[in-house]
Amino acid sequence: MSAHVQVESRSLADIATAVWRLHAKLADQDSPARRHAQTAMDALAEAGIEVQSHRDRDYDPGMAIRVLAFQPRPGLTKETIVETVRPTIYLHGKVIGMGEVIVGIPSTSDDTGEDQ
Repeated sequence: MSAHVQVESRSLADIATAVWRLHAKLADQDSPARRHAQTAMDALAEAGIEVQSHRDRDYDPGMAIRVLAFQPRPGLTKETIVETVRPTIYLHGKVIGMGEVIVGIPSTSDDTGEDQ
């Protein structure tokens, strides 16, 4: 008989986010650390935890994300998620961690020297 341990959804979301950040940081490396991060991501998926970054996807106001900023970006023709600060975390299809993103919006001018 297997024992089931109840873990808070917020804790699972925090763990999944930390693993996602580590995996992203090591993405360009071929190292044991990268392989361990991938193994951790695979273990999360096997446990029913999906980590969704949203980067480079078209923005839709109905998405399970919190927009931290809208930033004009040259070259964009539509609202696009240009940066993921925190991914959306799902447990068996239910959101347990809200994603946080930066959305790029089409620049209103061809001038790339924007005031900061």
